[in-house]
Amino acid sequence: MQDKICEKSKCTGCFACSNICPKKCIEMKEDKCGYIYPYIDQTQCINCKMCQKICPQNNQITLKEPLTAFAMCSSNEEIRLKSTSGGAATTFYLHVLKQGGIVYGANNIENGKFSFIRVDKQQDLDKLKGSKYVHCYINDAFSKIKEDLNNELQVLFIGTPCQVAGLKNFLQKDFENLITIDLICHGVPSQKYLQDEINLHTKEKIDKIVFRNPEKEGFTLKLYHHNKLKVSKQMQDSYYYKGFMESLFYRENCYHCIYAQNKRCSDITIGDFWGLQADSKLYEHKDKGVSVLLPITKKGMQLIKDCKEQMHLEERTIQEAVNGNTQLRKPSTRPKNYHKFIQMYEKSGFQKAYLKSRTLKQKLKANKLVRNIYEKIKGN
Repeated sequence: MQDKICEKSKCTGCFACSNICPKKCIEMKEDKCGYIYPYIDQTQCINCKMCQKICPQNNQITLKEPLTAFAMCSSNEEIRLKSTSGGAATTFYLHVLKQGGIVYGANNIENGKFSFIRVDKQQDLDKLKGSKYVHCYINDAFSKIKEDLNNELQVLFIGTPCQVAGLKNFLQKDFENLITIDLICHGVPSQKYLQDEINLHTKEKIDKIVFRNPEKEGFTLKLYHHNKLKVSKQMQDSYYYKGFMESLFYRENCYHCIYAQNKRCSDITIGDFWGLQADSKLYEHKDKGVSVLLPITKKGMQLIKDCKEQMHLEERTIQEAVNGNTQLRKPSTRPKNYHKFIQMYEKSGFQKAYLKSRTLKQKLKANKLVRNIYEKIKGN
């Protein structure tokens, strides 16, 4: 009987293996740091090797260069105000739902975890809004998507590139009624680290988490219980947020991600248009959020055209988009203190591990006084 599906260091936790298993004997379990990996129940395994065959790390899908690039923001002011960027995901979700289709995306919290859910009503779309700087669990979403596709429903799936790759390999064939959109991803921390951060601030059960404030207040971690704000921490005051920005908490595979490049795996790639130049007609909207759209396939290009009445849209160069976003060129770099943090985490817990593993350079950068002095000197 097989004891592994792919090399552990390469596993993205995409859930393709657990969805494909005919005996349902593959369970995704958390390790000591909260990173999830597949575990096979050897007593139930029939050695069909389907999990190995469809694993994207064993059988990589075809990656293609974008056809062009667009700067985009929603023409609907309400959508823009509630979006953390230009409103691209919401615009595409709404279009598919209005056509009678089904959309799948990352829910804020379901049963205490960030996970993918199926949405078929516009009024439920708020469950999918907002950036999620954490690993969101697919669970059985791939199996549900296959059922919807076989029932000839149009389906839109938005996730990280490795999740899109997992879905495509799981399906084992192309479906004309499936649209995939991948997010420009820096890397995913474990949900355990996020829960550790929450436990530092409150003992209440949190049912909503905001990573980027829709009101454009910037990168602020906000925790809610029954729609009441319980905790608000700006990036510099949150261990989790700082660790995320320092690339400290990512899965092992994130540091050598095969999807962090200009060639992509979906129909459209979306994200923030960080590199947007001042000559863009949408540059004046940058403070409110401008999305980058990279259509990869004709299907992706058609979806953008179908939604153009709901967008402020401007064609830009692919190179401009790539130059402005590191993750379209290379994976995040593993920090020098990564292994020290992991070792200390298992012994001392989240807060102590973060504080004691930091390098002098990181400490100086985080020191507000030093940072202010540096900015003054830099300006002279």
